[in-house]
Amino acid sequence: MVTLSRRSVLVGAGATAAASLFSGRVTADAQPIDESGFVPIGGIEQWVGIQEQDERNPIILFLHGGPAEAQSPFLKEFVPWARDFSVINWDQRGSGKTYGKNGPATPDMTVERMAEDAVEVAEYALTRLTKSKLILVGHSWGSVLGLFVVQRRPDLFYAFVGTGQPVNWALTIEDRERWARKQATAEGDAQAIKMLDDTAALPVSDMKRVMASSKWRMSPSDKQYLTIQRNFIGSAPFPTKGDVADWLAGGDFTGPKLWPTIVSFDARKQFPKIPIPFFVIEGRDDHMVSFEAAREYVEQVRAPMKAFIPIDGGHFACFTDPDEFIGALLTYITPLIAPSP
Repeated sequence: MVTLSRRSVLVGAGATAAASLFSGRVTADAQPIDESGFVPIGGIEQWVGIQEQDERNPIILFLHGGPAEAQSPFLKEFVPWARDFSVINWDQRGSGKTYGKNGPATPDMTVERMAEDAVEVAEYALTRLTKSKLILVGHSWGSVLGLFVVQRRPDLFYAFVGTGQPVNWALTIEDRERWARKQATAEGDAQAIKMLDDTAALPVSDMKRVMASSKWRMSPSDKQYLTIQRNFIGSAPFPTKGDVADWLAGGDFTGPKLWPTIVSFDARKQFPKIPIPFFVIEGRDDHMVSFEAAREYVEQVRAPMKAFIPIDGGHFACFTDPDEFIGALLTYITPLIAPSP
């Protein structure tokens, strides 16, 4: 494995005063890590970032959404997480810096290959941080990917946590349409109601039908959160080289390749049983996916331990309401973890 480039490795009591990106609670004998770089994963070079405040903290491997909404430009969003967890971020195959490294020649753009990639990233992180297991957290598309991952190597994970959890594309679109019709009726938006009526007979994968209900899919907190993406991207004309160009091109490249997986996915049929503890922490105002479908899936799925935990916010509640999200992790997940010496 290639060693990640070290931005800052801080040792001893002086670490608390150092200018590390993650500046939460650090004990006097901790050895914080803040590093990133490319690691050989699945036959290509892929970007991995590690932020650790205290080596005694449990590890989270975060699977970003999208697909291709790489988190490498937005590591500050994980600052609240780093008080209690070591955080591993990974720009998935076809996303962000990983796409920038490999470009449109990136091979094997399948969920199966990406699940194997995630296993390799987990193994790398556990070796790097000298741990036996970690917590897998998936957001949106990442929570779909995560279900494939834990079936492959349940021995690597204490638990799997989904947030913004899709269950089935048809259920997502039907939930959006009900919500959009309710909002359009309340606002007297006859044009929106007509669009919903005109597209109701189309397949749920048809973009005309998808877009008909998109006006109200974002909660106010989602809109506020997405300003960080807009600020990163900037305005047209967009750059043709660099991190912004790679982030945008990765989305254009990856989306069409994974679209068939997204619209055919059905967690109820594909994953009726999960071999490790499973928790869904879901924003109450999530209308990008179906909140109710996620709740019902947790009720139905078989797992050694499970819980559905609603918190304030929408699809991006793990970032917009970090106190509740981390509080849920501490309540439900950390009791499953043996303390590090």
